[in-house]
Amino acid sequence: MHVLARIALRCVSLALKFALTIIVTRTLGLAAVADYGLALAISVVASKFLGLGFSAEINRRLSLANPADAIYGARRLLLLYCAVYAVIAAVVMIVYESAAFSAFSRITPGILWGVMLVAFSEHAGLETTSYIFSLHRHGEGALLLFIRTGAWAAAAIIGLVTGVVDSVEAVFALWYGTNVVAVAAACWCLSRRSRELGLGWGPHAERRMDSFRSVWIEGLPFFLSTIVLSGLQYGERFLASNVLSADTLGGYVFAWSVSNSIQTIAYATIVVTAGPRLVRSLSAGDNRYWSTLGRSLLSSAVVTFLAAGVILMAHKPIFRLAHEPAGSHEFRMLFILLVSFVLRSIADVCWVGAIALRLGKQVAVAIIFAAAVSIPVEWVLISRLGEIGAALAHLAASTGIVAILVFIVMRTRAVGSTPLLNGDTRRAS
Repeated sequence: MHVLARIALRCVSLALKFALTIIVTRTLGLAAVADYGLALAISVVASKFLGLGFSAEINRRLSLANPADAIYGARRLLLLYCAVYAVIAAVVMIVYESAAFSAFSRITPGILWGVMLVAFSEHAGLETTSYIFSLHRHGEGALLLFIRTGAWAAAAIIGLVTGVVDSVEAVFALWYGTNVVAVAAACWCLSRRSRELGLGWGPHAERRMDSFRSVWIEGLPFFLSTIVLSGLQYGERFLASNVLSADTLGGYVFAWSVSNSIQTIAYATIVVTAGPRLVRSLSAGDNRYWSTLGRSLLSSAVVTFLAAGVILMAHKPIFRLAHEPAGSHEFRMLFILLVSFVLRSIADVCWVGAIALRLGKQVAVAIIFAAAVSIPVEWVLISRLGEIGAALAHLAASTGIVAILVFIVMRTRAVGSTPLLNGDTRRAS
């Protein structure tokens, strides 16, 4: 699927999710919006933590020229994830039924189960969709991503407007039901690819089990880095909550959310396809890694600059639609955040480049160092400059992240080493 088509699908998805929030507010009320926001926040956190350290490495291996072993590992991973979901659900229900929790909890069983199923299905959908992209099935991956992020929102909007959907629990059911369909479709694609490769339990089964164990070991540094990066993505917001009023913080979060859309668009259109291409270029030994990386960086920069320009030109009606002020102060804050997310989009490309080069340990150490430096700087900026300081804090963190990742990846080129080729050319041949 052409990149412009992927951009169009992603923009439609974002518009539908924004419209869904408005429709939920008007039809079900603010309490339902709070429940919907809770599910959204927990699903984002779950998508980071439930990968358990496997995601980066299994996707890298699926991107190799011959992904037979990786498909076997992906199948076993999905079974492991299902077991983890069951354990978490059992623990949550035990805690929910306890007398101490029931004394102060106002969460109904319907909301609790809805939020849990959304979180689990969002993680499973994210993992399996990324598998399809990693197998270089970009068109199929883009369609699955649209189904998960846009089509279900359209169905929910229609249901709410017509009265067929009359509760937030029903919205959740549409949400996780659509994810289940997308996961099933992705698993079918995996099975089809495994049949093409003649994958089965044969003389290489023992090696595949060893390979599966090594996925976690090699992916763990990127997992730790992802957790730290997530903290840097939202960290200034939590620091600001101790300084800013609720209304001021709400205005900042709205501007942050609008700005974040450009990173979301770039990730769904450039990064998800750049990562598999970078891995394959290395495993195939065709020496196109650096040219592919350069084109991906340029594409990400162009897409985010154009999207940022459109948002700046349309910021007044966007802010007024949400009943937010749209003066020069808000424009400056939005501009700073847009620049920050342009840098984050460039960092995303360098991130998948580092995964392709298997630079997990270097990245983990550098990102932890960046976080240690960023947190006190962010606190000073926020305490002195308020919401503008929060935006500058986000920009400072973004600058540090992209500088570190660019340095680590480009340093590999300078020394002329390609870590991926050690041991992977055998599997790719």
